[in-house]
Amino acid sequence: MKAVKALGWALVILGAWTVAAPFVWGYVAHAPAVQAAVLGVAWVTFGLWIALTDQPAAVALLGWLSALLGVGLIFAPALAGYSQVSAAFWNDLLVGFVAMVLGVWAAFWSGDMPAPKAPIAATHHR
Repeated sequence: MKAVKALGWALVILGAWTVAAPFVWGYVAHAPAVQAAVLGVAWVTFGLWIALTDQPAAVALLGWLSALLGVGLIFAPALAGYSQVSAAFWNDLLVGFVAMVLGVWAAFWSGDMPAPKAPIAATHHR
């Protein structure tokens, strides 16, 4: 369970980097900056949710969504036509791959988490 929580925090860091990357690498004025902000906020949200929840189904779903966004980011430079922006291209390729790996890892590791306990049923007296 600690490993899944660590993966969640890693997604938070990855998301924060994705938001910061256009400013660090200097492509704020280009189209990939908006995409980076949206995906970064999504990964921060997913990562926090994974790190703070004890529900394996939620972790699995968020892991798969993170992986899917990572795959999308890998292909985004070619599909959105900004592969000529070198910093954005390489950043998106690397971040997309890392997000894909972390997402799949979280989705598969979510099965190691303990099942939530059933609430105690109220007894009714007649």
